Amino acid sequence: MLDSLNQPQAHAVSTTEGPLLVLAGAGTGKTKVLTSRIIYILQNGLAMPSEILAVTFTNKASAEMKKRIAEFIDHEVNHLWVGTFHSICAKILRRHPEVVGLKSDFTIIDDDDQNRLLKQILSDLNIDHKQFPPKNYLAKISRLKDSGKISINFDDVNLPKLKEVFETYQQRLKTMNSVDFGDLLTLNLEIFNSAPEILQIYQNKFRYILVDEYQDTNDAQYQWLIKLSQLYQNICCVGDDDQSIYSWRGANVANILRFEKDFKDAQIIRLEQNYRSTSRILRTAHAVIANNKERHGKTLWSELGEGEKVQLYSFYDDRTEASKVAQHAKNNIAQGFTNPSKIAILVRAGYQTRQFEEAFMQNGLPYRVIGGMKFYERLEIRDAIAYLRLCSNFSDDLALLRIINVPKRGVGDAGLSSLRSLARERKVSIFEAIKFSLSEGTIKGKSKENLTNFVNQIEKYHDLISTKSLNHLCKDLLEEAGYMESWRLENTIESQGRIENLEEFIKSLSDFANIIEFLEYATLVEARDDKNSQDAINIMTIHASKGLEFDLVFLPGLEEGIFPSSKSVEQKNGLEEERRLMYVGITRAKKKLIMSFVKTRYLYGDVQNSLPSRFLKELPENEINFEEVGYGFNKSYQGFDNQKQDFFDDEFDDKNQFLGSKSNHSKGRFELNFSQIAQRKFINNLGAIKSNFSSIKTEEKTSLPIKSSHNNSPLGNASLLNARVFHQKFGYGKIVDVDGNRLTINFEKTGVKTVIKDFVSFE
Repeated sequence: MLDSLNQPQAHAVSTTEGPLLVLAGAGTGKTKVLTSRIIYILQNGLAMPSEILAVTFTNKASAEMKKRIAEFIDHEVNHLWVGTFHSICAKILRRHPEVVGLKSDFTIIDDDDQNRLLKQILSDLNIDHKQFPPKNYLAKISRLKDSGKISINFDDVNLPKLKEVFETYQQRLKTMNSVDFGDLLTLNLEIFNSAPEILQIYQNKFRYILVDEYQDTNDAQYQWLIKLSQLYQNICCVGDDDQSIYSWRGANVANILRFEKDFKDAQIIRLEQNYRSTSRILRTAHAVIANNKERHGKTLWSELGEGEKVQLYSFYDDRTEASKVAQHAKNNIAQGFTNPSKIAILVRAGYQTRQFEEAFMQNGLPYRVIGGMKFYERLEIRDAIAYLRLCSNFSDDLALLRIINVPKRGVGDAGLSSLRSLARERKVSIFEAIKFSLSEGTIKGKSKENLTNFVNQIEKYHDLISTKSLNHLCKDLLEEAGYMESWRLENTIESQGRIENLEEFIKSLSDFANIIEFLEYATLVEARDDKNSQDAINIMTIHASKGLEFDLVFLPGLEEGIFPSSKSVEQKNGLEEERRLMYVGITRAKKKLIMSFVKTRYLYGDVQNSLPSRFLKELPENEINFEEVGYGFNKSYQGFDNQKQDFFDDEFDDKNQFLGSKSNHSKGRFELNFSQIAQRKFINNLGAIKSNFSSIKTEEKTSLPIKSSHNNSPLGNASLLNARVFHQKFGYGKIVDVDGNRLTINFEKTGVKTVIKDFVSFE
């Protein structure tokens, strides 16, 4: 069996005794190593199947592992303890439920059950579940359980009575003889801590412990593994710190980084031979990830040949970017380079998929959105379309029924049934039935006020259809109806994603002359049948792409604020995780990688200038072909190294990454983001672009950190107080103090911050 492995793989398989960390780079065969190691242990009589614990993160991974092992050994595979953290913990909990006050037939509740239970609890505690949604409490409770420290920090100004809600929730679960997924781990830890004799049983039992994707473990999983492995310490953790991209759901990259501290005699074996990508792609990935400080060093290499240079495009705008990506995909398919199913467009955020979906439809290319719904199938987009449909057609009962309680307006099932009966009786639409009921006084209380506002809003925007642009009409309608605010109040990662999707949807409406044209288009999109969906181009976020590979990969939207995301630059270690995400995206490509950024992007209702991502300056000079497209000319640069050297000088580094935030240690000292200036210098000076900008006519709102005549205030310093300004990162605000070139601004959404004058635009 060892003959089929390369030398480091064989070493990892045969090093069975003592703690071992296998740093398995992308595409280096980690699954093969894990399964081969189990087979090696069994074939050499080092343990019985029941003495081996192998933990994965997905049922698919554990099933695949069992299948591969069954092909090589005669032992009963089902005696192996192979499964996800949750399934293994449930198995242990079933054996010792009494220790934590449960019965052996306890129930594991799902997300829907959790939400319904929390809604009941919030009602009992007189907490408004509309203002403070159960999902917000659930997210916080899950993170507390993932941390393995339930007693810590229940303070949360956004979630009243969090400690009381948590304690009530846990008590209700116990009364129902139920647990949630987070409890499976925390109750295992409770058993091990309160009953050392039980912990000793499992420490003696598991002679060999294997862990897949160790970089994705949270703190509770980490504690559980540490406890189980203390006796034999034959623990083999396989993972890649460079692919740790799930901190937002509790993963802690520090777990894999401190392995040698946790196990003093630990060995580390690096799997660096990549069986997926060409050498140029791997060198590009390494050049980026090497800039992370918190990592185990490793350098991937390949015997698959040099391959093509990585292509980097600068497009004029996001529409051009989507169109050119579709054309490139179409050309590669037509030329026989690859099949549609082996092409992927990897985006940083879900809202970016819309333009690519439309470009593919226009080019007749089959596509599928992996890990999410197609753009026009998403709940919030269907809601927004229903609002527009009702504004256009008061008789559209289906649209009305979809949105009458979105957001909540206090119309219950009985009320709706009465309205539908009245509509049938008088042979009118439900909208007209509501108006009759209001005028006749049959609707009372809060429902009367809410439905009166609803009717007035729909009629108001119906009258504005012929005079107001569709994108502004939709934006104002959703705001006035309280729909946008309902998602803001939810204040979760999911709701933020929905807001971004709605903003992208509103942006798309500017492409249509009128509401009828758009509604026809939307109907055609919904009716579209992807008969060849099995052989379709893949669109997905980079997070969803982890573990996958494609012949041709597109990485679009490589701009500041998108990639890295604006939130990441404000978070501790956020940039390092964004760089790891970039690394994951690059290493999905087998043969060809095409990256791109744009000069202007339509965001928040305006055309805005974009800064190229800071990660672009980390690309290796000799591996890149750079080309500008969509400026009225195309120009390519073979000498990307010289261009990059000219514009990303050594003085422009990442020491000063943030603009507009005050350092806690500097007592008011502000640091200018030199790397962004360098990037602006790069895009503004490459090639002949400078001589062609004058011929490009577009209305732009200059709101980025670019020093220009548009950004300079038309007022003197004395007149700046109370002036309204816009900042790309912080939004709109009013100037409250002026100190030379520094402005203290009270931003509407982010509070008081001080920024450099040249980095805001004046209204």
